[in-house]
Amino acid sequence: MGAPSFQPFQDPDDDTQESSPMMIPPASSHIDSEGVWLISYSDMMTLLMGFFALLLSFSKFDAESFEKVRQETTKVFGGQFQKPFEDLSQALQKVIEQRGLAQQVQIESNPKGVTITFRGAFFFDSGSIELRQEAQPVMDQLIPVIREQAGGFYILIEGHTDNVPIVASGIASNWELSGLRAGTVLHLFEKEGFSTDHLMMVGWGQTHPIVPNQDTQGKEMPENQAKNRRVVIKIMREKWDF
Repeated sequence: MGAPSFQPFQDPDDDTQESSPMMIPPASSHIDSEGVWLISYSDMMTLLMGFFALLLSFSKFDAESFEKVRQETTKVFGGQFQKPFEDLSQALQKVIEQRGLAQQVQIESNPKGVTITFRGAFFFDSGSIELRQEAQPVMDQLIPVIREQAGGFYILIEGHTDNVPIVASGIASNWELSGLRAGTVLHLFEKEGFSTDHLMMVGWGQTHPIVPNQDTQGKEMPENQAKNRRVVIKIMREKWDF
């Protein structure tokens, strides 16, 4: 091994001494350190994006909350807010009012679709699954409106009864009664050419009353029972969205 070499001391204020070039650190060292930082930051952002995408995949979109935000935002910017499915609701309501059925048929809309509730004996006589003659002309007007404005939507028919046990021959319980009634109404849509893939029915029996069938002493309440005997048609954008 050779002896270490020494360079003579140079005074920076001495102009007589021969100047030597200034040593500048290679630029690559700075670039490399910055590149490592950027790579780490990029990895972190990618992981965060994947994390929030995963959370979103497990979440359920709340249409009602979204519509409330949209309504408030529209007001702030001076716009005119239109309720979801308002045109469909108004068209259906017009038919009901022309028929003088506002007391028997209720139409409600929300961000998910439109609900038509036929109260009492509009469709069926007590204990019967045969469609009343008065109901057919009304449906002949309502169904074309639904086809025109919500042709690609899903139609769910719900049958509901009161708490009085069924005594009709061949029908075992209110479960069967409500299901058969829902099926009868569903066939009206099927005959009008609605896709069977977009038609659904369910019989709830007496399990979903909108008002109590009995008072606190257990006495029957006929007016309430009449309200609970109903057929509900739900026009939905998404399948089983209610």
